[in-house]
Amino acid sequence: MKHITAVTYLWALLLLVGSPQQAQAGPVIGAGPESEQQLTDRPDTKPVKCLGLINMSNGMVLPKGKITASIKYRYVHKDSLYDGSKEMDGNYGGKYDRVNQSVQFTAKAGIFDNFDARIMVPFWDKQVKRKPGNLATPWDTNTLTGLGDMVVMGRYAVMKQKNGDWLNFAIGAGLKLPTGDADAKNDAPYSAKHKYLGPGAQLGTGSWDPKFEVGATKFFGRSRVDAHMMYTIPGQGAHDSRKGKQFKYNVGYGYALSKYFDVELELNGVDQQRHWYDGSVAKATGGHTIFITPGIHWKITDNSHLSVGVPLVIYRQLNGYSSTPDRNSRYGLGEDFQIITRLGFSF
Repeated sequence: MKHITAVTYLWALLLLVGSPQQAQAGPVIGAGPESEQQLTDRPDTKPVKCLGLINMSNGMVLPKGKITASIKYRYVHKDSLYDGSKEMDGNYGGKYDRVNQSVQFTAKAGIFDNFDARIMVPFWDKQVKRKPGNLATPWDTNTLTGLGDMVVMGRYAVMKQKNGDWLNFAIGAGLKLPTGDADAKNDAPYSAKHKYLGPGAQLGTGSWDPKFEVGATKFFGRSRVDAHMMYTIPGQGAHDSRKGKQFKYNVGYGYALSKYFDVELELNGVDQQRHWYDGSVAKATGGHTIFITPGIHWKITDNSHLSVGVPLVIYRQLNGYSSTPDRNSRYGLGEDFQIITRLGFSF
């Protein structure tokens, strides 16, 4: 229940710090030697604002004509098998080690008043190691590198703090496009049962996947609180396979230490349903994982920044199944942490 308590607490914090009564009261004067009001009054200093958090989105919409771009690198190494939340230490067949590295290019532009659009272009380096159920050699390694599935999204601002609202609130929708290769084939002996790799191992899924999002952001002084949720509904993919539905939810807090550095802490949840593979459900895929992400941002200039975050797993419940003999059991593959870096620009 710890993750539920944390989510409830952070949502309550967002409501508390951003209540309409506080918004009507206006800026706080005399809150300290470096309050936002005093900084605004100094001609040589802009208000110190915290950047957007690294492992989640938010409720902000770019002004018309504004453009931002970023390059984000993510490293994930899954090398532990789990039955629910219990780590399994036996010699089981199937996948036992996976390394996913991605570089994602994102461009975002304010198109109209209260509406912006963004495009996300990922490049993947995926490696998965497997062994057959009888534990015989040879063990198998598949490595794929290339363009993944691009995503296009639009977002509309329902509320804006700069317009006098008590927080920033936005809704959005978009589509994942089948731009990545979904035709990588299995090596023997796995090709005897499945000609193609599963949808999670491919560079793309071959499907058109609608996405829906809702986000909120509240600024107060040097701080910000963000909350964001996104739901993905996969379409039918290549070779009678498809990825499972996915629900992501996030809450986070950021604080500007100075003009040059911010710190942050996020709670990130991913509820991933099982994938379908060759027309059948893949029982040892999907699950629910929750991360806590500390991070730091270096504001290199007024228009560029470098951010680093380390999502740490604090809860997992991964899907799998037991079988007789035990070596034929299949369990979910999970990681303990991730590494994320982001280089961002504004124009």
